[in-house]
Amino acid sequence: MQVVEGVCVWWSDDDGWGAFRSEALESDVFVHFSVLDGPGFLSLRPGQAVRFEVEPYPAGQDGYFFRAHSVTGI
Repeated sequence: MQVVEGVCVWWSDDDGWGAFRSEALESDVFVHFSVLDGPGFLSLRPGQAVRFEVEPYPAGQDGYFFRAHSVTGI
């Protein structure tokens, strides 16, 4: 998987997911709280810088065609 840097575009603590944007990719990236590195339920905030592995997801998830993995803040 490709490792890229980006920024959190939006995040919902209630739903446990949100989206990232990276200049390295042509569209936004779906991210679920379960792929945030750290113990327990973690959260993000819009504008937060992140580094993550990304994989194409041709089937799509809520309109996103990339999925994030191994997310860390930078």
